[in-house]
Amino acid sequence: MSPRETESASLLEASTHPTGLLPTGFDLAIPAKPSSVRTARLVARAWSRRCRLPDELTDTVLILMSELCTNAVLHGRCESISVRGRWMQSTGELRFEVDDHSPAPHPTVQHPSAGAESGRGLLLVDVLMAQLGGAWGFTADGSCAWCRFPLPRGER
Repeated sequence: MSPRETESASLLEASTHPTGLLPTGFDLAIPAKPSSVRTARLVARAWSRRCRLPDELTDTVLILMSELCTNAVLHGRCESISVRGRWMQSTGELRFEVDDHSPAPHPTVQHPSAGAESGRGLLLVDVLMAQLGGAWGFTADGSCAWCRFPLPRGER
């Protein structure tokens, strides 16, 4: 799959780990306000640590979570956003979704000037996904941003 794609399926259909030994995911509904981005990062950090992800991968997860949640807060039109994370054991991937519940045209990666104060979020997501060998995009209606990437073999 190419780095930026459209997916219609959601993590809501994802199943839990069959043995129940490891936390396979989290679901979070938070107010669509800037202070809520911190909450999403805290939950993602706790979950990443519980899954024993390496610190550098946890840091990347937190950057991705921050950028996707910030976009949802700034550009969504609803009072809350949904944040989901899953360890897809069948594929060995981590997957995150941020749903602002606001259907819209797909945002595009910006290439702002050096002096611009904003507009780099999706560019950062694009670069990080390329480094991780992952993919990212939006659901068909544009309301949900997602990213997925393989875990290093030793971390599965």
